[in-house]
Amino acid sequence: MKPTPIALALLLAPLSVRAAEPFEAFLTKHCVRCHGAEKEKGTLRVDQLSRDFKAGMDAQRWGEVVEKINSGEMPPKNEPKPTQDEIAAFVSAIDTRIKEGRAARMAARPAVAHYRLSRKEYQNTVYDLLGVRYDPTKPGELNEDTRWHGFERIGSELSLSPSHVDRYYRAAGLVLDRAFPTAAGEARKVRKTAAELRYNGGKDQQAALDRFGITRPLRHLLYPGNVHHALSPNWFGKTGPEHSGLYKLRLQASGIRPRGGQPAHLSIGKRTGEETVDGLVEFDVTAPEDKPQVFEFEVFLEMPASLDFCVVATDVVDRRAGAAFRNALNSGSYVFTHSSETRLLTPNAPQMFDDKGNGLFSTVILDWIEWEGPIVTAAEKALRKDLLPPEDATPEVVAAHLKRFAERAWRRPVKTEELTGFLNAVAAERKAGEKIADAFRVALAGVLTSRHFIYLVEGSPAVRDRLNESELASRLSYFLWSSMPDAGLLAAAAGGTLKGDGLKREVDRLLSDSKGDRFIDDFTRQWLQLHRVGMFPPDQKLYPNYDAWLETSLRSEPVEYVREMFSKNLPIDQLLDSDWTTANARLCDFYGLPEPKSGGFQRVPLKPEHHRGGLLTMGAVLGLTSDGTRHRPVHRGVWVSEVIFGKTPPPPPANVSAIEPNPPESPKATLRQKIEAHRNNVNCAACHAKIDPLGIAWDNYDAVGQWRTREKVAKGTGEDPLLDPSGVLPDGRPFKDSVQFKRLLLDDRDKFLHAFVEHLCTYALRRVLTVDDREAVSAIVEEAKKGKAGLKDVVRIVALSDLVGKR
Repeated sequence: MKPTPIALALLLAPLSVRAAEPFEAFLTKHCVRCHGAEKEKGTLRVDQLSRDFKAGMDAQRWGEVVEKINSGEMPPKNEPKPTQDEIAAFVSAIDTRIKEGRAARMAARPAVAHYRLSRKEYQNTVYDLLGVRYDPTKPGELNEDTRWHGFERIGSELSLSPSHVDRYYRAAGLVLDRAFPTAAGEARKVRKTAAELRYNGGKDQQAALDRFGITRPLRHLLYPGNVHHALSPNWFGKTGPEHSGLYKLRLQASGIRPRGGQPAHLSIGKRTGEETVDGLVEFDVTAPEDKPQVFEFEVFLEMPASLDFCVVATDVVDRRAGAAFRNALNSGSYVFTHSSETRLLTPNAPQMFDDKGNGLFSTVILDWIEWEGPIVTAAEKALRKDLLPPEDATPEVVAAHLKRFAERAWRRPVKTEELTGFLNAVAAERKAGEKIADAFRVALAGVLTSRHFIYLVEGSPAVRDRLNESELASRLSYFLWSSMPDAGLLAAAAGGTLKGDGLKREVDRLLSDSKGDRFIDDFTRQWLQLHRVGMFPPDQKLYPNYDAWLETSLRSEPVEYVREMFSKNLPIDQLLDSDWTTANARLCDFYGLPEPKSGGFQRVPLKPEHHRGGLLTMGAVLGLTSDGTRHRPVHRGVWVSEVIFGKTPPPPPANVSAIEPNPPESPKATLRQKIEAHRNNVNCAACHAKIDPLGIAWDNYDAVGQWRTREKVAKGTGEDPLLDPSGVLPDGRPFKDSVQFKRLLLDDRDKFLHAFVEHLCTYALRRVLTVDDREAVSAIVEEAKKGKAGLKDVVRIVALSDLVGKR
């Protein structure tokens, strides 16, 4: 029997071609029907994917194909299933090709990579370099960073435009002005009591107290809608803060909370409206009248500054309004020491207190206030010590000074010839008659606007697979500190000890340093996409209790939660579920939790009836996936897919109609019911089956994250419908509510750990991971699974990993 032409061609073909035949046969049998010329699902055409794995154009897509097949997602349920042997052979064939092409793909990368500092990293770096406080987010300062799925440090996203360059020059000038001010202000302390804050030092009020025989001191009331100047000349006169700089603010205060109302909240900052302040300092005042609390803060003030006190609260009793009410409370005839002093309850007093002395409003009682500054800390002085050369410095001394500064600023050894242009500029300035300090500033500005400062530079024309020790020091410090390496880390790099046990010692030191708080702040904010909190302000008519301080508190909750986990090295499972959270007084009021005994965030125990636990039930997470009027299950599902499982669903197809509001003449329907009708569209069904269950589980939480059992539907007939948070995961496992859903997530803890490690590596490496990183990520995951997978342990394993040490 003669062989067919195709069989004859295969027999005569090279071995590599014959080996490829089962690979192509699998695609033809199981994939091309849905991902070929006739049909193109999910924008994937397997027939058009490049088979050249060395060039790497489609290696990432092939990796995604393997993942879909391994997970059982492809082929879909309604298509013939391949046998396990077929799957094993196909997956092995692609894995082999990916691995064989890896070396060629890695060699094709550019020899040098540049990663621009984010705004936050720039801010931290200039502080650690010069001890200068600079806010790059203020209007007119550095351009906003472009984000990739929440991460604002991805090198490919952080381009450099002409406007960037101009702003970097202005930023460098401002930073140097603050580092070397022409007229430094002498630190002074100004303290005023509540009596002294009154006109004429409160003498008239004190006389009234004397007549009644009251020995309690005079106190100052701050009530909602009453805005006072925190730096008023009437308070401080010419002895108040005069020069820009760091100031300590101390005050003693207590709070009055109405029955069923919110805790008193004080905001100190710039007034943006009659009762709103853009706060530099904000805090809840929960201390009772008899036990006032001393609060202390550090704030950077740019003079001349205008700061205001504003008490913010949404009260249960309608607030009196009008000039007569406010003038009466601010007049010299109004005297206050304590709400129990009924002899002082003048006709105006019942508008603040009832006949039993109970407060009607959330009110702050101020006893005294104190400003001290401007302050330059010992650490800040040390950073600037001997930075400027002496007036009679020789060119060699100037070069030595600049070299020391450049090595710290550029985070690596620097050759003198790299500084030739800057030194020539200093010489030219000196020749023109400038003082050495002014001339040297030109060179400092040049160093601060160099690409070696603005960028993390990795690699060299002589291609290296691994980072050198200076580059590794910077990668570690910007991973764990969001800033430059300190002297100890640079010394370890210069001494060649940043390896083995030396590397472990340095990573442990970085993790235990207070600068590690920056990692908690920045990674948590970016990973969870917290920049989206408040992007769609909740409708005040629908959510009247939502205010600016609640939003700030909601945004802080997950960060403080992760900080608690990191400090205690708690298992990362508790990111998904726990019997505790971190909350301040405002959040406890919002969630219905026991109020904390003191101000600020602290650990609060949870019970099942609180319906909280883990990141997924926090108001910030639930709110950032809402639109300000209603919850959005699909967006919540996408967030869970991206953040918890590390999988970004494809975008919706074009021209898909939006979900319309409930018609007035129709029975009220839940958003879930409308989404299920929407899923009847064949173009939507496949993706929604994977996304919707991840979001529907949280339907009991409204647009701002509060618990409810019925969905409030504005229009339609009948009563508001009961919510149904039950569902079925794509793998067939059912759940009845968010509690069972979280249990299923914990059953998938290995998948979550893998995704969490990927997020950490993306943050650390400043780039999107590729198929070539998968083995290294899996190695990190396996190492983490050997222990208890505590949060700090996982971060440490990533920092010590081979992946972080490679280019």
